[in-house]
Amino acid sequence: MFNQICRRFIPEYENTRDIKVRERYGTVFSVFSIIGNIILVIIKLIIAFISNSVAIKTDAFNNLSDLGSNLATLIGFKISGKHADADHPYGHGRMEYVSGLIVSFLILYMGFEAIKESVIKIFNPEDLVNNNTTFIVLILSIGIKYVMGLVNSKAGEKIDSETLKAAGQDSRNDCMVTLATLVSLLIYHFFNISIDAYVGAVVSLLVLKSGVEIFKGMLDLVLGKAPDKELVKEMESIVCSYPHVKGIHDMILHDYGPNGKIMSLHAEVDSECDILEIHDEIDNIELYIKENYGILTTIHMDPINMNDEETNILREKVLEAVKSINNEYKIHDFRMVKGQSHTNLIFDVLIPSDDEISDEKLTELIKEKISLIDETYRIVIQIDHSYV
Repeated sequence: MFNQICRRFIPEYENTRDIKVRERYGTVFSVFSIIGNIILVIIKLIIAFISNSVAIKTDAFNNLSDLGSNLATLIGFKISGKHADADHPYGHGRMEYVSGLIVSFLILYMGFEAIKESVIKIFNPEDLVNNNTTFIVLILSIGIKYVMGLVNSKAGEKIDSETLKAAGQDSRNDCMVTLATLVSLLIYHFFNISIDAYVGAVVSLLVLKSGVEIFKGMLDLVLGKAPDKELVKEMESIVCSYPHVKGIHDMILHDYGPNGKIMSLHAEVDSECDILEIHDEIDNIELYIKENYGILTTIHMDPINMNDEETNILREKVLEAVKSINNEYKIHDFRMVKGQSHTNLIFDVLIPSDDEISDEKLTELIKEKISLIDETYRIVIQIDHSYV
């Protein structure tokens, strides 16, 4: 079914890097979910009224929140697909993350309302009215939600959309919720034991749990989540595979939406090589990453002296001293400037983003370590914090 929908409604559906194709995916599968949830809300509210079931009513409200979520997702994709303008030069891609936050708020609101009604029903129980139609509708609902979860998850994977993946997960949760409701009604039907309100409370807690998880995931994206470690390693491997690049540092990866990633980094190159040849290679790296990963990349060249044996030996000694403080620390841009009375050692120290040591304290520790190598060294340090 998923492939049939794509072929029927999404021109060039395989070209998922195209912003318009991506927008089309979001639109098509949001509308698909909207239609499904409208049908489910109407049918379940009617059945809830007939059967007097708080669990079914809770389930219906959950589908109503899903409907609001689908509308928010649809609007989010429409806005995120807009072209960059003077006020938003990086595009509108993050609007997809904002719509995901709205989805989580709606789910949390419905969860709180549902649990409130379930608690009231626990202390003021009412008789249920069951019939075959009720059971058929609930089974049909499970089937519809299963299909919605399947196609939304596949669409989310296809275009790497956290919002559509969340919609898919929410639909799968709804399958379990409706199944629990069905079981409670069957127990009442055969054993005349009413656990409807308790099931409604459990359903509400599951809805709240889903809302919290989606909220946390989307909030991470809005605040600026650390890039995927595998992607970082892949970028490092690609850049360092070129002959003139001896190492990289100061990598920063900005996320302005699924199709709006921007990366910058420093590449260390031999200071004695042809600068025009190196520049051409850097251009080729930037172009390769843009064409194959869709990441706009800017690479700064850092020339280093590769052939001075004294500098190379001292660099290793300084690195060893820095790593004795923390093995995760790294150094780069190492330079040695000799004077008549002393020698300046100039370098940057890269520390993990979650390291809480102050720059001043770390600088003092490094100076103490290096003074053990030679007291005449004067240290000029720049502390860098990792962004990947």
